[in-house]
Amino acid sequence: MRRAFSVLLGLSAVLVLCFSISAPLMAADDGLLVARGEELFQSKEGLNVKIACILCHKGAKALDPAKINALGDDLPNVINKYLVEKAKGTAIAADSEEMRALVAYLRSDRLGSSS
Repeated sequence: MRRAFSVLLGLSAVLVLCFSISAPLMAADDGLLVARGEELFQSKEGLNVKIACILCHKGAKALDPAKINALGDDLPNVINKYLVEKAKGTAIAADSEEMRALVAYLRSDRLGSSS
């Protein structure tokens, strides 16, 4: 019984160590993803669109974070709708790096800070 407890305690320590090392790396990855999303939002390059998102969504027409969060899992569908109908581009895969980046940026605190 003591041996099993010692093994569990050791495994717990390893998991805590792994998480403490990986958490900053994941945060750095999230920061890079948000930065990529901001880059895509600000320009036409990367999304193959005729009109950059920022051209319509700034100032009085800036995106409302509360409305973005209210979309929940439907956000990629709304992004694709705008990419096709408003930006005159093509839809992107919901699991693509570009979509993950746009979603990360739109849900971040950086939204609107540079526009």
